[in-house]
Amino acid sequence: MNNNLGNKESFQALDWVIEDAERGFFFVLASHKMQERIAKVYTTNDIAKLNYSDSVQYSDLRPYDKKNIEHYNPRVLEKFANEHADKQIFFVLNFQIPFSSIEDFLSLNDSKADIVSKNKIWVFFMTTELENRLYLSASDFHTHCNLKLEFEDFGIDETKSGLLDFSDKVFTLQQINEIEERLAHYKEEEKEFLPYFETTSEGMQLIRNGVSDNQLLAITGTLATMAELYDKIGDCENAIKAYEKVLVAREKILGLQHIDTAISYNNIGLIYENAGNYDKALEYHNKALEIQKQIVGLQHPDTTKSYNYIGVIYYKTGDYNKALKYFCSALEIRKKILGMQHIDTAESYNYIGTVYNNISDYSKALKYLCTALEIREESLGIQYRETTVSYNNIGTVYSNIGDYSKALTYLGTALKIREKILGTQHPDTAYSCNDIGDVYKKLGNYNKALEYYNKALTINEIVLGKEHPRTKNILENIEVCLQK
Repeated sequence: MNNNLGNKESFQALDWVIEDAERGFFFVLASHKMQERIAKVYTTNDIAKLNYSDSVQYSDLRPYDKKNIEHYNPRVLEKFANEHADKQIFFVLNFQIPFSSIEDFLSLNDSKADIVSKNKIWVFFMTTELENRLYLSASDFHTHCNLKLEFEDFGIDETKSGLLDFSDKVFTLQQINEIEERLAHYKEEEKEFLPYFETTSEGMQLIRNGVSDNQLLAITGTLATMAELYDKIGDCENAIKAYEKVLVAREKILGLQHIDTAISYNNIGLIYENAGNYDKALEYHNKALEIQKQIVGLQHPDTTKSYNYIGVIYYKTGDYNKALKYFCSALEIRKKILGMQHIDTAESYNYIGTVYNNISDYSKALKYLCTALEIREESLGIQYRETTVSYNNIGTVYSNIGDYSKALTYLGTALKIREKILGTQHPDTAYSCNDIGDVYKKLGNYNKALEYYNKALTINEIVLGKEHPRTKNILENIEVCLQK
Protein backbone atom coordinates (compact mmCIF):
# COMPACT_ATOMS: atom_id res chain seq x y z
CA MET A 1 0.00 0.00 0.00
CA ASN A 2 1.45 3.37 -1.04
CA ASN A 3 0.50 5.64 1.82
CA ASN A 4 0.98 9.37 2.18
CA LEU A 5 3.62 9.64 4.91
CA GLY A 6 1.73 12.48 6.61
CA ASN A 7 -1.26 10.14 7.06
CA LYS A 8 0.64 6.92 7.71
CA GLU A 9 -1.10 6.05 10.98
CA SER A 10 -4.55 6.83 9.55
CA PHE A 11 -3.91 4.62 6.51
CA GLN A 12 -2.68 1.83 8.77
CA ALA A 13 -5.87 2.07 10.82
CA LEU A 14 -8.01 2.00 7.66
CA ASP A 15 -6.04 -1.03 6.44
CA TRP A 16 -6.93 -2.76 9.70
CA VAL A 17 -10.61 -1.92 9.26
CA ILE A 18 -10.65 -3.42 5.78
CA GLU A 19 -8.58 -6.48 6.57
CA ASP A 20 -9.65 -7.43 10.11
CA ALA A 21 -12.92 -5.74 11.09
CA GLU A 22 -16.05 -7.85 10.88
CA ARG A 23 -18.77 -5.21 10.99
CA GLY A 24 -19.57 -1.75 12.36
CA PHE A 25 -19.42 1.98 11.64
CA PHE A 26 -16.14 3.79 10.96
CA PHE A 27 -15.70 7.50 10.23
CA VAL A 28 -13.05 8.87 7.89
CA LEU A 29 -12.64 12.61 8.48
CA ALA A 30 -11.11 14.41 5.50
CA SER A 31 -11.73 17.15 2.96
CA HIS A 32 -13.70 16.41 -0.21
CA LYS A 33 -10.50 16.10 -2.23
CA MET A 34 -8.78 13.92 0.32
CA GLN A 35 -11.77 11.57 0.50
CA GLU A 36 -11.52 10.99 -3.23
CA ARG A 37 -7.76 10.35 -2.98
CA ILE A 38 -8.16 7.86 -0.14
CA ALA A 39 -10.89 5.93 -1.94
CA LYS A 40 -8.74 5.57 -5.06
CA VAL A 41 -6.08 3.77 -3.03
CA TYR A 42 -8.45 0.89 -2.23
CA THR A 43 -9.42 -1.16 -5.26
CA THR A 44 -10.25 -4.52 -3.71
CA ASN A 45 -13.33 -6.24 -5.12
CA ASP A 46 -14.82 -6.56 -1.66
CA ILE A 47 -15.45 -2.81 -1.43
CA ALA A 48 -18.57 -1.11 -2.82
CA LYS A 49 -18.33 2.68 -3.16
CA LEU A 50 -21.18 5.17 -3.00
CA ASN A 51 -20.19 8.77 -3.70
CA TYR A 52 -22.73 11.46 -2.84
CA SER A 53 -20.85 13.94 -5.03
CA ASP A 54 -21.38 11.68 -8.06
CA SER A 55 -24.73 13.05 -9.21
CA VAL A 56 -25.27 10.29 -11.77
CA GLN A 57 -24.69 7.46 -9.30
CA TYR A 58 -26.64 9.19 -6.56
CA SER A 59 -29.61 9.98 -8.81
CA ASP A 60 -29.75 6.39 -10.08
CA LEU A 61 -29.74 5.07 -6.53
CA ARG A 62 -32.44 7.38 -5.29
CA PRO A 63 -35.73 5.56 -5.83
CA TYR A 64 -38.00 8.48 -4.98
CA ASP A 65 -38.10 12.27 -4.96
CA LYS A 66 -35.16 12.71 -7.37
CA LYS A 67 -35.56 16.49 -7.47
CA ASN A 68 -34.80 16.76 -3.78
CA ILE A 69 -31.39 15.11 -3.81
CA GLU A 70 -29.73 17.28 -1.18
CA HIS A 71 -31.48 15.77 1.83
CA TYR A 72 -30.70 12.51 3.54
CA ASN A 73 -32.91 9.66 2.38
CA PRO A 74 -32.39 6.31 4.12
CA ARG A 75 -33.63 4.51 0.97
CA VAL A 76 -30.38 5.46 -0.78
CA LEU A 77 -28.18 3.47 1.60
CA GLU A 78 -30.72 0.67 1.74
CA LYS A 79 -30.86 0.35 -2.04
CA PHE A 80 -27.08 0.66 -2.27
CA ALA A 81 -26.63 -2.18 0.26
CA ASN A 82 -29.17 -4.40 -1.47
CA GLU A 83 -27.59 -3.90 -4.88
CA HIS A 84 -24.17 -4.88 -3.47
CA ALA A 85 -25.26 -7.61 -1.09
CA ASP A 86 -22.23 -9.67 -2.11
CA LYS A 87 -19.86 -7.01 -0.75
CA GLN A 88 -18.71 -6.81 2.86
CA ILE A 89 -17.26 -3.30 2.94
CA PHE A 90 -19.15 -0.13 1.97
CA PHE A 91 -17.35 3.17 1.38
CA VAL A 92 -19.81 6.08 1.60
CA LEU A 93 -18.00 9.14 0.23
CA ASN A 94 -18.87 12.81 0.75
CA PHE A 95 -21.45 11.93 3.36
CA GLN A 96 -21.47 15.62 4.34
CA ILE A 97 -23.56 16.53 1.28
CA PRO A 98 -27.09 15.28 2.13
CA PHE A 99 -27.40 17.07 5.48
CA SER A 100 -28.89 20.54 5.17
CA SER A 101 -31.59 20.45 7.86
CA ILE A 102 -32.23 19.07 11.33
CA GLU A 103 -34.77 16.68 9.79
CA ASP A 104 -31.92 15.01 7.89
CA PHE A 105 -30.10 14.25 11.14
CA LEU A 106 -33.27 12.91 12.76
CA SER A 107 -33.85 10.69 9.75
CA LEU A 108 -30.29 9.38 10.02
CA ASN A 109 -30.84 8.52 13.67
CA ASP A 110 -34.04 6.67 12.77
CA SER A 111 -32.31 4.68 10.03
CA LYS A 112 -29.36 3.59 12.16
CA ALA A 113 -30.93 0.26 13.12
CA ASP A 114 -31.54 -0.66 9.48
CA ILE A 115 -27.93 0.11 8.57
CA VAL A 116 -26.65 -1.93 11.53
CA SER A 117 -28.88 -4.87 10.56
CA LYS A 118 -26.93 -5.34 7.32
CA ASN A 119 -23.97 -6.68 9.37
CA LYS A 120 -21.48 -4.95 7.09
CA ILE A 121 -18.45 -2.70 7.47
CA TRP A 122 -19.63 0.85 6.82
CA VAL A 123 -16.91 3.46 6.29
CA PHE A 124 -18.50 6.91 6.21
CA PHE A 125 -16.25 9.54 4.64
CA MET A 126 -17.11 13.05 5.82
CA THR A 127 -15.68 16.43 6.72
CA THR A 128 -14.82 17.24 10.32
CA GLU A 129 -17.63 19.80 10.34
CA LEU A 130 -20.24 17.12 9.66
CA GLU A 131 -18.83 14.83 12.33
CA ASN A 132 -19.22 17.66 14.85
CA ARG A 133 -22.81 18.17 13.74
CA LEU A 134 -23.54 14.45 14.00
CA TYR A 135 -22.27 14.52 17.58
CA LEU A 136 -24.74 17.30 18.39
CA SER A 137 -27.75 16.40 16.23
CA ALA A 138 -27.53 12.67 15.48
CA SER A 139 -26.06 11.28 18.68
CA ASP A 140 -27.57 7.79 18.27
CA PHE A 141 -25.81 7.37 14.94
CA HIS A 142 -22.62 9.05 16.15
CA THR A 143 -22.21 6.90 19.26
CA HIS A 144 -22.32 3.76 17.09
CA CYS A 145 -19.00 4.78 15.51
CA ASN A 146 -16.30 2.22 16.29
CA LEU A 147 -13.33 4.33 15.19
CA LYS A 148 -12.63 7.80 13.78
CA LEU A 149 -9.76 8.16 11.32
CA GLU A 150 -8.54 11.69 10.65
CA PHE A 151 -6.63 12.46 7.46
CA GLU A 152 -4.62 15.62 6.82
CA ASP A 153 -5.01 17.11 3.38
CA PHE A 154 -1.31 17.28 2.47
CA GLY A 155 -0.72 20.29 4.69
CA ILE A 156 -4.02 22.04 4.00
CA ASP A 157 -6.89 20.76 6.10
CA GLU A 158 -4.97 20.79 9.39
CA THR A 159 -5.05 24.57 9.05
CA LYS A 160 -8.56 24.74 10.48
CA SER A 161 -7.51 23.22 13.77
CA GLY A 162 -4.11 24.88 13.62
CA LEU A 163 -5.72 28.31 13.49
CA LEU A 164 -6.71 27.86 17.11
CA ASP A 165 -3.04 27.93 18.04
CA PHE A 166 -2.56 31.41 16.60
CA SER A 167 -3.09 34.51 18.69
CA ASP A 168 -6.00 36.73 17.64
CA LYS A 169 -3.87 39.86 17.63
CA VAL A 170 -0.14 39.21 17.40
CA PHE A 171 1.82 36.63 15.45
CA THR A 172 5.43 35.64 15.52
CA LEU A 173 7.49 35.71 12.35
CA GLN A 174 7.48 31.91 12.43
CA GLN A 175 3.67 31.82 12.59
CA ILE A 176 3.34 34.31 9.75
CA ASN A 177 5.63 32.21 7.58
CA GLU A 178 3.61 29.12 8.44
CA ILE A 179 0.34 30.84 7.51
CA GLU A 180 1.76 32.06 4.22
CA GLU A 181 2.93 28.53 3.42
CA ARG A 182 -0.54 27.18 4.06
CA LEU A 183 -2.10 29.91 1.98
CA ALA A 184 0.07 28.84 -0.93
CA HIS A 185 -1.64 25.43 -0.81
CA TYR A 186 -5.06 27.01 -0.60
CA LYS A 187 -4.42 29.35 -3.53
CA GLU A 188 -3.96 26.32 -5.76
CA GLU A 189 -7.29 24.96 -4.59
CA GLU A 190 -8.95 28.37 -4.99
CA LYS A 191 -8.33 28.28 -8.74
CA GLU A 192 -10.92 25.51 -8.98
CA PHE A 193 -13.51 27.78 -7.33
CA LEU A 194 -13.15 30.67 -9.79
CA PRO A 195 -15.86 29.42 -12.23
CA TYR A 196 -18.45 29.69 -9.47
CA PHE A 197 -18.06 33.45 -8.89
CA GLU A 198 -18.10 36.44 -11.20
CA THR A 199 -17.55 40.12 -10.49
CA THR A 200 -20.03 42.32 -12.36
CA SER A 201 -21.08 45.96 -12.25
CA GLU A 202 -23.60 44.91 -9.60
CA GLY A 203 -20.95 43.25 -7.47
CA MET A 204 -20.01 39.63 -6.82
CA GLN A 205 -22.36 37.07 -8.36
CA LEU A 206 -22.70 33.32 -7.73
CA ILE A 207 -22.49 31.07 -10.81
CA ARG A 208 -23.81 27.60 -10.02
CA ASN A 209 -22.42 25.76 -13.08
CA GLY A 210 -24.48 22.70 -12.29
CA VAL A 211 -22.96 22.23 -8.85
CA SER A 212 -25.26 21.33 -5.96
CA ASP A 213 -26.03 23.83 -3.23
CA ASN A 214 -24.37 21.72 -0.55
CA GLN A 215 -21.19 21.43 -2.59
CA LEU A 216 -21.15 25.19 -3.07
CA LEU A 217 -21.59 25.64 0.67
CA ALA A 218 -18.69 23.24 1.24
CA ILE A 219 -16.60 25.47 -1.03
CA THR A 220 -17.50 28.48 1.11
CA GLY A 221 -16.02 26.67 4.11
CA THR A 222 -12.65 26.56 2.38
CA LEU A 223 -12.97 30.19 1.28
CA ALA A 224 -13.80 31.23 4.84
CA THR A 225 -10.65 29.51 6.10
CA MET A 226 -8.61 31.30 3.42
CA ALA A 227 -10.13 34.61 4.48
CA GLU A 228 -9.20 33.92 8.09
CA LEU A 229 -5.64 33.14 7.05
CA TYR A 230 -5.40 36.35 5.04
CA ASP A 231 -6.69 38.26 8.05
CA LYS A 232 -4.10 36.64 10.32
CA ILE A 233 -1.25 38.04 8.24
CA GLY A 234 -2.92 41.44 7.82
CA ASP A 235 -3.95 41.03 4.16
CA CYS A 236 -7.34 42.67 4.63
CA GLU A 237 -7.99 43.19 0.92
CA ASN A 238 -7.80 39.49 0.03
CA ALA A 239 -9.60 38.52 3.24
CA ILE A 240 -12.57 40.71 2.29
CA LYS A 241 -12.62 39.31 -1.27
CA ALA A 242 -12.77 35.75 0.03
CA TYR A 243 -15.42 36.55 2.65
CA GLU A 244 -17.52 38.40 0.04
CA LYS A 245 -17.69 35.19 -2.00
CA VAL A 246 -18.83 33.33 1.08
CA LEU A 247 -21.48 35.96 1.77
CA VAL A 248 -22.80 35.95 -1.80
CA ALA A 249 -23.11 32.15 -1.80
CA ARG A 250 -24.85 32.06 1.57
CA GLU A 251 -27.26 34.85 0.65
CA LYS A 252 -28.17 33.07 -2.59
CA ILE A 253 -28.45 29.55 -1.17
CA LEU A 254 -29.49 30.08 2.46
CA GLY A 255 -31.18 33.46 2.14
CA LEU A 256 -30.83 36.71 4.04
CA GLN A 257 -32.59 35.38 7.12
CA HIS A 258 -30.09 32.69 8.04
CA ILE A 259 -27.63 32.54 10.92
CA ASP A 260 -24.71 31.62 8.62
CA THR A 261 -25.43 34.71 6.52
CA ALA A 262 -25.27 36.80 9.69
CA ILE A 263 -21.92 35.20 10.54
CA SER A 264 -20.62 36.23 7.11
CA TYR A 265 -21.66 39.84 7.72
CA ASN A 266 -19.86 39.81 11.06
CA ASN A 267 -16.74 38.28 9.54
CA ILE A 268 -16.51 41.02 6.93
CA GLY A 269 -17.15 43.62 9.62
CA LEU A 270 -14.22 42.28 11.63
CA ILE A 271 -11.90 42.59 8.63
CA TYR A 272 -12.97 46.17 8.01
CA GLU A 273 -12.32 46.85 11.69
CA ASN A 274 -8.81 45.44 11.39
CA ALA A 275 -8.28 47.60 8.31
CA GLY A 276 -9.35 50.68 10.28
CA ASN A 277 -12.50 51.27 8.21
CA TYR A 278 -14.83 51.61 11.18
CA ASP A 279 -17.81 52.97 9.22
CA LYS A 280 -17.85 49.88 7.01
CA ALA A 281 -17.32 47.65 10.03
CA LEU A 282 -20.38 49.13 11.76
CA GLU A 283 -22.43 48.73 8.58
CA TYR A 284 -21.77 44.99 8.39
CA HIS A 285 -22.05 44.32 12.13
CA ASN A 286 -25.39 46.10 12.26
CA LYS A 287 -26.67 44.01 9.34
CA ALA A 288 -25.64 40.87 11.21
CA LEU A 289 -27.33 42.12 14.38
CA GLU A 290 -30.63 42.77 12.57
CA ILE A 291 -30.63 39.26 11.10
CA GLN A 292 -29.86 37.71 14.49
CA LYS A 293 -32.62 39.68 16.19
CA GLN A 294 -35.14 38.32 13.71
CA ILE A 295 -33.89 34.72 13.64
CA VAL A 296 -32.72 33.90 17.17
CA GLY A 297 -33.94 36.96 19.08
CA LEU A 298 -32.24 39.17 21.62
CA GLN A 299 -31.76 36.45 24.22
CA HIS A 300 -29.16 34.46 22.29
CA PRO A 301 -25.35 34.10 22.49
CA ASP A 302 -24.90 34.97 18.80
CA THR A 303 -26.69 38.27 19.33
CA THR A 304 -24.38 39.16 22.20
CA LYS A 305 -21.38 38.64 19.92
CA SER A 306 -22.71 41.29 17.54
CA TYR A 307 -23.32 43.65 20.45
CA ASN A 308 -19.69 43.18 21.47
CA TYR A 309 -18.38 43.68 17.94
CA ILE A 310 -20.26 46.97 17.69
CA GLY A 311 -19.13 47.97 21.17
CA VAL A 312 -15.49 47.40 20.21
CA ILE A 313 -15.88 49.71 17.18
CA TYR A 314 -17.27 52.50 19.35
CA TYR A 315 -14.49 51.87 21.89
CA LYS A 316 -11.83 52.21 19.21
CA THR A 317 -13.38 55.41 17.86
CA GLY A 318 -13.50 56.92 21.36
CA ASP A 319 -17.30 56.89 21.69
CA TYR A 320 -17.21 55.33 25.14
CA ASN A 321 -20.86 55.98 25.98
CA LYS A 322 -22.04 53.94 23.01
CA ALA A 323 -19.40 51.31 23.70
CA LEU A 324 -20.73 50.90 27.24
CA LYS A 325 -24.30 50.71 25.94
CA TYR A 326 -23.53 47.75 23.69
CA PHE A 327 -21.17 46.00 26.12
CA CYS A 328 -23.74 46.31 28.91
CA SER A 329 -26.50 44.97 26.66
CA ALA A 330 -24.36 41.91 25.92
CA LEU A 331 -23.56 41.47 29.61
CA GLU A 332 -27.20 41.51 30.74
CA ILE A 333 -28.17 38.93 28.13
CA ARG A 334 -25.22 36.70 28.95
CA LYS A 335 -25.91 36.80 32.69
CA LYS A 336 -29.48 35.78 31.98
CA ILE A 337 -28.93 32.98 29.47
CA LEU A 338 -25.40 31.78 30.28
CA GLY A 339 -25.07 32.60 33.96
CA MET A 340 -22.42 34.38 35.99
CA GLN A 341 -19.79 31.64 35.75
CA HIS A 342 -19.57 31.55 31.96
CA ILE A 343 -16.42 32.70 30.17
CA ASP A 344 -18.48 34.86 27.79
CA THR A 345 -19.93 36.66 30.79
CA ALA A 346 -16.37 37.25 32.01
CA GLU A 347 -15.50 38.67 28.59
CA SER A 348 -18.31 41.23 28.91
CA TYR A 349 -17.14 42.26 32.38
CA ASN A 350 -13.63 42.66 31.00
CA TYR A 351 -14.81 44.85 28.12
CA ILE A 352 -16.78 47.13 30.42
CA GLY A 353 -13.92 47.39 32.91
CA THR A 354 -11.55 48.37 30.10
CA VAL A 355 -13.87 51.19 29.02
CA TYR A 356 -14.13 52.53 32.56
CA ASN A 357 -10.34 52.46 32.80
CA ASN A 358 -10.11 54.58 29.64
CA ILE A 359 -12.53 57.19 30.99
CA SER A 360 -10.64 57.25 34.32
CA ASP A 361 -13.49 55.79 36.37
CA TYR A 362 -11.07 53.51 38.15
CA SER A 363 -13.36 52.28 40.93
CA LYS A 364 -15.83 50.90 38.38
CA ALA A 365 -12.98 49.61 36.23
CA LEU A 366 -11.64 47.56 39.15
CA LYS A 367 -15.13 46.32 40.03
CA TYR A 368 -15.76 44.90 36.55
CA LEU A 369 -12.23 43.68 35.89
CA CYS A 370 -12.04 41.90 39.25
CA THR A 371 -15.37 40.20 38.54
CA ALA A 372 -14.00 39.03 35.18
CA LEU A 373 -10.92 37.66 36.96
CA GLU A 374 -13.00 35.81 39.55
CA ILE A 375 -15.09 34.13 36.85
CA ARG A 376 -12.04 33.18 34.78
CA GLU A 377 -10.20 31.73 37.78
CA GLU A 378 -13.29 29.73 38.72
CA SER A 379 -14.21 28.58 35.20
CA LEU A 380 -10.81 28.28 33.54
CA GLY A 381 -8.25 28.22 36.32
CA ILE A 382 -5.25 30.43 36.93
CA GLN A 383 -3.04 28.72 34.32
CA TYR A 384 -4.97 30.12 31.38
CA ARG A 385 -4.26 32.87 28.91
CA GLU A 386 -7.50 34.81 29.44
CA THR A 387 -6.88 34.79 33.18
CA THR A 388 -3.50 36.45 32.63
CA VAL A 389 -5.26 39.15 30.59
CA SER A 390 -7.40 39.94 33.63
CA TYR A 391 -4.38 40.11 35.93
CA ASN A 392 -2.64 42.41 33.47
CA ASN A 393 -5.67 44.69 33.07
CA ILE A 394 -6.12 45.04 36.82
CA GLY A 395 -2.43 45.79 37.21
CA THR A 396 -2.75 48.54 34.60
CA VAL A 397 -5.60 50.18 36.53
CA TYR A 398 -3.62 50.17 39.77
CA SER A 399 -0.72 51.70 37.87
CA ASN A 400 -3.02 54.44 36.59
CA ILE A 401 -4.24 55.34 40.10
CA GLY A 402 -0.70 55.32 41.50
CA ASP A 403 -0.95 52.17 43.62
CA TYR A 404 2.30 50.81 42.22
CA SER A 405 2.71 48.06 44.80
CA LYS A 406 -0.56 46.40 43.77
CA ALA A 407 0.20 47.12 40.13
CA LEU A 408 3.45 45.19 40.36
CA THR A 409 1.72 42.34 42.21
CA TYR A 410 -0.90 41.82 39.48
CA LEU A 411 1.44 42.46 36.58
CA GLY A 412 4.03 40.17 38.15
CA THR A 413 1.45 37.41 38.52
CA ALA A 414 0.48 37.78 34.86
CA LEU A 415 4.15 37.58 33.83
CA LYS A 416 4.83 34.51 35.98
CA ILE A 417 1.86 32.60 34.52
CA ARG A 418 2.65 33.65 30.96
CA GLU A 419 6.23 32.48 31.27
CA LYS A 420 4.95 29.14 32.51
CA ILE A 421 2.15 28.50 30.00
CA LEU A 422 3.38 30.47 26.98
CA GLY A 423 7.12 30.46 27.49
CA THR A 424 9.75 33.18 27.71
CA GLN A 425 9.70 33.81 23.95
CA HIS A 426 6.07 34.86 23.48
CA PRO A 427 4.57 38.29 22.63
CA ASP A 428 2.28 38.19 25.70
CA THR A 429 5.31 37.61 27.93
CA ALA A 430 6.98 40.63 26.33
CA TYR A 431 3.79 42.62 26.89
CA SER A 432 3.93 41.89 30.63
CA CYS A 433 7.61 42.84 30.80
CA ASN A 434 6.86 46.14 29.08
CA ASP A 435 3.98 46.95 31.47
CA ILE A 436 6.16 46.21 34.51
CA GLY A 437 8.83 48.43 32.99
CA ASP A 438 6.22 51.21 32.74
CA VAL A 439 5.49 50.94 36.48
CA TYR A 440 9.16 51.14 37.43
CA LYS A 441 9.56 54.12 35.10
CA LYS A 442 6.72 55.89 36.95
CA LEU A 443 8.45 55.08 40.22
CA GLY A 444 11.65 56.65 38.90
CA ASN A 445 13.51 53.35 39.15
CA TYR A 446 14.99 53.60 35.67
CA ASN A 447 17.51 50.79 36.10
CA LYS A 448 14.73 48.35 36.96
CA ALA A 449 12.59 49.74 34.16
CA LEU A 450 15.44 49.18 31.69
CA GLU A 451 15.82 45.62 32.92
CA TYR A 452 12.21 44.77 31.99
CA TYR A 453 12.16 46.88 28.83
CA ASN A 454 15.24 45.05 27.58
CA LYS A 455 13.61 41.69 28.30
CA ALA A 456 10.59 42.78 26.29
CA LEU A 457 12.80 44.11 23.50
CA THR A 458 14.77 40.86 23.22
CA ILE A 459 11.57 38.80 22.93
CA ASN A 460 9.90 41.08 20.40
CA GLU A 461 12.92 41.36 18.15
CA ILE A 462 13.04 37.57 17.96
CA VAL A 463 9.35 36.77 17.56
CA LEU A 464 7.90 39.93 16.01
CA GLY A 465 10.85 41.51 14.27
CA LYS A 466 12.59 44.88 14.60
CA GLU A 467 10.00 46.73 12.49
CA HIS A 468 6.95 45.70 14.50
CA PRO A 469 5.13 48.62 16.22
CA ARG A 470 5.48 46.99 19.65
CA THR A 471 9.23 46.63 19.19
CA LYS A 472 9.54 50.28 18.21
CA ASN A 473 7.43 51.33 21.20
CA ILE A 474 9.77 49.51 23.59
CA LEU A 475 12.77 51.20 22.00
CA GLU A 476 11.13 54.57 22.67
CA ASN A 477 10.60 53.59 26.33
CA ILE A 478 14.24 52.57 26.63
CA GLU A 479 15.37 55.88 25.12
CA VAL A 480 13.32 57.81 27.69
CA CYS A 481 14.89 55.85 30.57
CA LEU A 482 18.41 56.34 29.20
CA GLN A 483 17.83 60.08 29.00
CA LYS A 484 16.75 60.12 32.64
